[in-house]
Order: sequence, then C-alpha cells, then structure tokens
Amino acid sequence: MKKIFLSFTVFSVIGSCNTDNDNNNEQEISPIIGTWNQYKGEEHTSFNNKVKVHYPEGCESENTFEFNQTHLNTVGYALSKGACVPSEAYNTQYTYDKTSKKLWYKDNNSNAVIVSKLTPTEMVTEDRTEDRDDDGIKDLVIRYFRKIK
Repeated sequence: MKKIFLSFTVFSVIGSCNTDNDNNNEQEISPIIGTWNQYKGEEHTSFNNKVKVHYPEGCESENTFEFNQTHLNTVGYALSKGACVPSEAYNTQYTYDKTSKKLWYKDNNSNAVIVSKLTPTEMVTEDRTEDRDDDGIKDLVIRYFRKIK
C-alpha cells in the first residue's frame, strides 16, 4: 500500500510542477518531434518513369528515426545471433521550417527534403537529393513513417 501511495504522490508532484510549463511549451513543440519508424518507401526514377516500392522487412523494419528539438538520431538494426540488435547509429542536426515544409540536415544544407504530410501519427517525406538511375536528373524518393513514441 505504501508503494501505491508513494507512486501516486510522486506523480502528483510531477504533474503539479509541470502544468504551467506544459501549456506554454505545447504551442512550441513541432509534431515532427518523436520517434518514427519507416514502413514504406517509393523510388520514382526519371529515366524509365518506373516506381519501385519497398517495404522494410526483418531487422530493417525496426530502424528508428528520433527527432528531438535540434537533432535527428537514427538507429539501424541488423541480425546478430538470431536477434535484431542495434548495429549502427547516426546523429545530425536538423532544421524544419513548418511554413515551407522543408527539412534540412546539417550535413546536407543545400538539399532539403519536403515533408508532404505531418500529423501526430504519420509523416511522409519527398526526397529529390539523389540521382538513383544515373540519368543526370535527381529522382523522387517518398518515405512513409509512423510515430512509435
């Protein structure tokens, strides 16, 4: 019983301390902030006008993209000893402009990704930063994400 009372007291104190800050910060927090998982990708090549659809499978389907206020942290998963485990991590600064819907990464400031859809649970990006079919024209890659945290 003491544990239940103590837990209740701790949550009550935390809640009462954060009430004022929550109201002020709610307007400032972008819906892009959170942890995302890519569930689909589309590659639209300009050379042959083909669309290649990709659905991440296996360990790749566990990859995460975590946006905080200023940085993007990605974690890639790979199979090791029969289990999917984090195998690579990447961290970079980003800037997101809600008005233009452009997303820039610090290591690629010249090319922005367009966020064509952003809701509290789903994000779709349109990336024209690479020439995937080597025809001299940058191709369109659309990525579909779900928010998991």
